[in-house]
Amino acid sequence: MNRCRLALLIPLLTILAACAAITDRASAPPVSDAAALANRCKRINETLVSSRGIGRLTFTRAGQTRHLRMAWVSALPDKLRVVLLGLDGRALVTAAADGEGIYLRDHTSGKFHQDSPTGNRLKALLDLPLDLESLAHLLAGRLPAFDYDQPALLVDRMPAETGLVLKKWRNRIGKVYLDASRPALTRIEAFRQTGEMRYQADIEATRQVSGYHVPRTLSIRSSQSDLLLEIERYWANEPVEPGMFRLEGE
Repeated sequence: MNRCRLALLIPLLTILAACAAITDRASAPPVSDAAALANRCKRINETLVSSRGIGRLTFTRAGQTRHLRMAWVSALPDKLRVVLLGLDGRALVTAAADGEGIYLRDHTSGKFHQDSPTGNRLKALLDLPLDLESLAHLLAGRLPAFDYDQPALLVDRMPAETGLVLKKWRNRIGKVYLDASRPALTRIEAFRQTGEMRYQADIEATRQVSGYHVPRTLSIRSSQSDLLLEIERYWANEPVEPGMFRLEGE
C-alpha cells in the first residue's frame, strides 16, 4: 500500500513543481516589455523643448505654509529660469540654470549667489528636494534624467496606470507611473543610494497645450518640504534666448 501511495505521490510532486516553474516564468515580465515601456516614458513630450508658465505656488516646510506665485521659462534639457513672486506681483527670488552654472538673486536683500551645476549650496538656499534640471523636465511633463541600467515592470500600480522601477546595479533609484489611457506621466519617485526617497512628484491634473499633455497641477513632496503648483497659463515651444537663463551679479 505504501509503495502505491509513493508511486502516486512522486508524479504528483513532479507536476506541482512543473506548475510552479511555469507560474514563476509567467509572473516575471519579459525584459522587452519593461524596455519598451521605458522607451515610451522617454518619448512622452520629447519634442516639447521649451515652455513658459505662471501659476499659484503653495510651499510648506516645518509646519509653515507660504502662498506665492511662480513664473518660469525653460529650455530642455538643462536650462530653467524661475521667479518667485509675492501675491502682490513683486519679485522675491529669481533662480536660473544655464547648463554651466546656477544663479540666484534675492530681491529682498539684494544678495546674489552663483554655484556650479553640481553644487549643493544653492540647492540648500532654494530649499528644493530636486535640481533645477529635473524641475524643468517635470514642468514639461517629461521624465527627468535617471542613470539607470535596468527597468522592471511595477506590480503595485493602480488599474488605470502602468509603471516601472528603475534600477542601477540592482538598487532602486526611481519609480515611474504612466496613465494607461494617454501619453502622460502621473508620478515620479526618486531615491537616494541608501534607498531613502529624495522626492515624489505627482502630476495630479493635466491639460492639452499645442497637442501635448502638460501639467495643470504639480506637487513635489520630500521629507523636508511640500510644494504645490497650480498652473494657470502655459505656453509650449515658445522661442527663448540663452541670456534668459543667466543672472549677472551687480
